[in-house]
Order: sequence, then C-alpha cells, then structure tokens
Amino acid sequence: MNILKEEYFRFNVNTNIKTKSALIKCLENKKDIELYKKWIAKEYNTNIDDEKVTTRLNLIIELKDKIDTVKQDKDKTQIISYLQRLLSAKFSGNKQSDTMIKLLLEKLIYSFNNKKPIIFVFGFGGYKNYNSQSFPEVDYAELFHMKYITEFLWPIITTYKYGVVFEYESEEVSIEFNNVVQETTNRYTKSFENLLNYFVKKVEEQNNIKLNYKLVLARDMYNVLDLYKKMNEYYPKMKEKFNKLSKEEKEIWIKRARTNFLIKGKIDYSNLSQEELNNKFIEARINNECFLAADYYLRIDFWERPGAISLFGTWGKTPCASPTDCGLHLKSTKASNTDFWIGTGIFKLKKDNDFQELILSKTQLDNVKEKIVIEKSTNEELKQISNNFNTFPYIK
Repeated sequence: MNILKEEYFRFNVNTNIKTKSALIKCLENKKDIELYKKWIAKEYNTNIDDEKVTTRLNLIIELKDKIDTVKQDKDKTQIISYLQRLLSAKFSGNKQSDTMIKLLLEKLIYSFNNKKPIIFVFGFGGYKNYNSQSFPEVDYAELFHMKYITEFLWPIITTYKYGVVFEYESEEVSIEFNNVVQETTNRYTKSFENLLNYFVKKVEEQNNIKLNYKLVLARDMYNVLDLYKKMNEYYPKMKEKFNKLSKEEKEIWIKRARTNFLIKGKIDYSNLSQEELNNKFIEARINNECFLAADYYLRIDFWERPGAISLFGTWGKTPCASPTDCGLHLKSTKASNTDFWIGTGIFKLKKDNDFQELILSKTQLDNVKEKIVIEKSTNEELKQISNNFNTFPYIK
C-alpha cells in the first residue's frame, strides 16, 4: 500500500468559508460601530459592554484605517481574503495575537501597494532531533509539512499577481550548542534541500504552478565568529534572567534543553551525574537564548523586510527570554502540533481507506508502536533522498 502517487501532489483547495469571524465581517463592511459591537459580542458570547469587545473593536478600527490607505477596491477585497486565510484557526488551532494581526496586515498592504512579492519565512531548527528514529535525516514529517504549508498558502500562491516566495529558514548553526556533531546536521540540511526540490517538482508537474520555494541558512548570512562574539555579550544578561526564574519556570527551560541535548555527541557526557548534566542542559538553554538574541541582532535586515511574513511552529510558544510575537504560529499538519524536525512522520489509515498525516513525538510514537504496519516503499525518487523513505509506515 502506498498513497504517494502523482495525485498526492495535486491541490484543489476549497476556499469557501461558511462562517466568517467578526473581525473579517467588520473589515468587509462599511464602518458601523454598533453593528461591529454586536458581531464581536456574539462571537465572544458576551455583552457589548464587555471590555473584550471594546479591545477588539479598537483593533478592528485600527485595521480598517490601514486598509483604507489602499487605493484599489479590488486590492482591498483581496487583502482581506488573504488575511482571513492566514488567520484561519483551521491551520493554527489558536487565535493569533493582536500584535501579529496588525503586523500581518501591514506586510500585505506593503506588498500590494509596492507591487512586490509576498515573502513567507518559516523559521525552524534546521536539524532532526536525535529522539526521532529517523535521525539525522528527513522523513515523512518534512514532506507532510511541505504539503500542509502549501495547502495553507495555495489560495494566495494561485491568485496574487506579484508572486509568492516561501523560505524555509534553517537555524542549524545553533544546534552545535546541544552537543550535536555538525556532520549529522549537514546530512539533514542536504536531505531537506533534496526533499524540497523533489516536492516543488512534483507540485509543478501536477498543478502547472511554479513554486518559488527555497531553503536559506542563517549561517550564510553572517560570519559565525561575529555570532559567537555577540552571544558572549548576551550571556551574562541571559544567565541573570535564568537565575531570576521561579523553580517551575527553570524546570520548563531545562526540560526543553534536555529534549535537544545529545548526551553522547561531540563529547561523551554519559558518565556525568544528573546534577552535572542539568548544568549542561542549563548552559545549552542559556546559549540558545543568546543565539536567538544575537542572531536577530545580526540579521535584523532579514527579519524586518517590509514584505516578509514570519511563520513559526509550536516552539515559538514555548517560554523563553526572547518572545516571538512577530509571526504566525501554525500546526504541523491538520492533526499534529509536533514540529516536523522534532517528530517522525507516519500515516494513519482511516475508515474510508484514506490517510491522515501525523507527526509524532517519541512518546507519541511509542504509544502506538504496536499498531504500526511497515511496508516497503515503491517511490524510487524518495528512496534516493534518504533511507528513511525505504519503507511506508502507517497505523491501522
């Protein structure tokens, strides 16, 4: 059994939305404050005098003023439809922040007014977590995400006349602080790029649509020595922040670092005590915070491009010293929240012989391992990309 036939890469996304959010309804209609309040109150299941209604109303008025700066009515209509798509809870599972909604609209308006491509940047770790059975190369999880993100953006890709650019932004330069050997990270980068090229080719063949997808590496945008120097400058400040956290907050930081830290990697730390290991985890986590701050400082021109919209997975919601309230947070597939570089991709057989695409963490995978069926794959192109595609795993 193998569903990765040509039609797997064919897109026919239904963009008809029966129920629109109050925000979109207000933006589509002429300014009527009382009507706006009723729509918002109904959505929030509260009364029109609720403070939440007032806050939302103020946001909508601000957004509407921004849209009114667009000259062409057809552009206004298209911008609102794109906003509706990008804010859809179907793809995020949660509401986006007000800060991001305003920023998102500004980015769209800039692209329309300046006749520029809309750039989407998906920031990710750029490695395969060692807990994944497919470490260190890509597996079906990465393919699932490429398909999911394409479905998400398809109505924009196929209608925006000035083009769409999609960048997978790899921050693999940071993984070395987790004691991971660079050679294994390089293998991931190569297999990811090959898979992306394969996916783009298949989508173009099946849909007659050219995709402008690319993999970009943070390390190619600056001198790594400058990164280390800047990280050292941030280190005392980040260590102080960690020391001021509560015991519970510290454990959250350590837990995240523990998940990524390879105990037997560049250096073998397997003989260390738990207390000594915890110190290594803390150091790795503080270094990760330093990286985020230093990387942003060195690449501010990249991140602050006026037409570039940042996208993130679930990691951006994790407590950290460098909040990421400047991008859209998305699920990994329709049924999964585990980030593709952390988890393993596996299909799930549904009653109608259709398949659901899952990305499972190690714990989630262990919980269903007795139900997994492994068949040989017949896709020779994928086999050339990684041995992880030699088989076709699915859950009955």
